[in-house]
Amino acid sequence: MPRPDLARRGLAEGLAAFALVFAGCGAIVADEVYGGQLGSVGVALAFGLVIMVMVYATGHLSGAHINPAVTLAFTLTRHFPAREALAYGGAQVAGAVCGALLLLAAWPDEPAHLGATVGALAYQLVRGESPREAPG
Repeated sequence: MPRPDLARRGLAEGLAAFALVFAGCGAIVADEVYGGQLGSVGVALAFGLVIMVMVYATGHLSGAHINPAVTLAFTLTRHFPAREALAYGGAQVAGAVCGALLLLAAWPDEPAHLGATVGALAYQLVRGESPREAPG
């Protein structure tokens, strides 16, 4: 079977990144909106299941890197051609941004951090609290 052209493989990577951000971060937002009904396990399952589905759906086309860090790692270890890494990375970033923008359109009031990890110290500093103060 001949290898698909770079445009088709890039499209597969973009679609997979879109699905990961939309479904995974969407689960975080839905969990926040519906009072924690999904919980940590439900959010983790959403991320894991979407990865599984995207590997099955796009793995035969592009290798299902899905994440620019994976593409970069494969490139640096010479398991992936450097000349194709930029196209993959660009498609992955574009897909992820489209997924985030669609979530923002669905929930314009930003009910959750859309998957952003915020450490306790950083949270206190952003709120203007002293790191020694107890929250709440």
